[in-house]
Amino acid sequence: MELSLRHKIIFIFLILFGTLILSLTMVRSGLLYPFGMGFWGPNGHDGIWHLALINQVLRGFPPPHPTFSGEFLVNYHYFFDLLVAILQKITFIPASNLYFQILPVILSFSLGFLSFLVGYHWTKNFWTGFWVAFFNYFAGSFGYFVTLWRNREIGGESLFWSMQSISTLINPPFALSLVVILLGFYFLLTIKKFKIWQIIFLSFLFGLLINIKAYAGIVVLPALFIYSLLKLAKKEKAVMIIFFFASFISLITFLSLNKNAGSLLVFEPFWFIHSMIESPDRLFIPRLALSRYALIAGGGYKKLLLVETAGLLFFLLGNLGTRIIGLWSLIKKNIKGKFEDIEMFFLVGGGISLIMPLLFVQKGTSWNTIQFFYYFLFFANFYAALTLSEIVKFRSKIRYFLLFLVITFTVPTTFSTLKQYLGFPPPAAIPYGELEALKFLQEKPKGLVLTFPYSSSLKFEKRMTPPIPIYAYETTAYVSAFSQKQTFLEDEMNLEISGYKFEERRKEIEKFFSIDDKEWARSFLSSNKINYIYLLRGQKINLGENDLGIKLIFDNGTARIYQVL
Repeated sequence: MELSLRHKIIFIFLILFGTLILSLTMVRSGLLYPFGMGFWGPNGHDGIWHLALINQVLRGFPPPHPTFSGEFLVNYHYFFDLLVAILQKITFIPASNLYFQILPVILSFSLGFLSFLVGYHWTKNFWTGFWVAFFNYFAGSFGYFVTLWRNREIGGESLFWSMQSISTLINPPFALSLVVILLGFYFLLTIKKFKIWQIIFLSFLFGLLINIKAYAGIVVLPALFIYSLLKLAKKEKAVMIIFFFASFISLITFLSLNKNAGSLLVFEPFWFIHSMIESPDRLFIPRLALSRYALIAGGGYKKLLLVETAGLLFFLLGNLGTRIIGLWSLIKKNIKGKFEDIEMFFLVGGGISLIMPLLFVQKGTSWNTIQFFYYFLFFANFYAALTLSEIVKFRSKIRYFLLFLVITFTVPTTFSTLKQYLGFPPPAAIPYGELEALKFLQEKPKGLVLTFPYSSSLKFEKRMTPPIPIYAYETTAYVSAFSQKQTFLEDEMNLEISGYKFEERRKEIEKFFSIDDKEWARSFLSSNKINYIYLLRGQKINLGENDLGIKLIFDNGTARIYQVL
């Protein structure tokens, strides 16, 4: 069906505006300002981690760990970083510019464009496609109701735990996984008779998804299996072939890179709901939390069920926001029994992505499994869009009021979160003195770098104000990222998430910088094959250069670099 000129103008405006809004969370980070290189939001940690990965992913399979020398990178999905590394090799564009400025625009445009195509081909209705793209760009939680009531301000994107659409790009593997899923949906909806190349392409598309974002693979492969069974019942075998090849590719690649990934999940039912109710930085309803503990102690299990149900409803309604209108379309379809085959994909995928975070947390970093729930919100967008497309068909003028109402209650958390990325100065920065030192280190021969152990209290002790130097802002991989070398120990947060045992190594590093025993210190450097020591003003080694067999090769007043002789 040919789109009218009016529809084309509306569509182009949505895609361009949505691309701009989503990209603003990324494009200002990684650029130079009067104080150095600035970073907004999670880019001050997550973005730098990805830059460190990009430097290493082409150096082996599995690649060496960028911040934990002597170990390979396992239990981590790094195919997004592999894509960026390949693009860097082909284009010679710096990884930082690809990551922060170029790919965010491409991903956000692709997300909106493919969302429209899938919605449009699913229902043969322009407005379904339009609203799917709208929700994937702008959908937010109801957290702003709580912050308005408590603090007289609009905010609270993740008050109910889950991030919302505005934060899609700050998790680039997640953004890429959505683009891959939507591309797969588009092919499944539009191809009537599969050719061999299409079967191969879709097999790799779905098969590699688990290594782009592990949560996506766990959600999508079972949904693809159910969808393939429906097609097989209609004597359409192609999708089942795609499922088997995709599963094989997933299994081979995932097991080779994630040998202990299964042990990272811990059965902890309703952890997110309980912590949401009990944590002051979340929804925080202390009376409800106390009631739950009292009922557990007193054995009032019927009332406890009501309390848990109330917590679940808060969790779902708060995170869904206006997406809750999608229930209307779901109930209506259920009554009529008119679900399309592709909707089994939506429903099974949505069900898995809801159940997983309700039952499991991740060892070490409990909240990490909330990333399953991101896909639940993604699938919910389809039914919210379907309901809005039905409202558009209303003949009375009330449709304008209803659409205005939904849009008005959808976008507040989107634009309140966006303010964090538009402020100045940014929360964190790498000063020019360090950038000069890291550039110098980058040009030195390949070798392992030892850095001073991170102190989480330093920024408070020195009462630092934004932009906080990155070394004090958070435990990050910035030396590895900007020197393009492996470090002995950096970014303890990601090491903990991935299940690495780094505590003993940190103790050894602390001992090295404080010890008087030069024999032990020299042995430490040689046995760990350390080539360079990177220090900042105020960071000291107790022993001298001659004691350790090291030589100062760089000092600009901000940073010092020693080479191990």
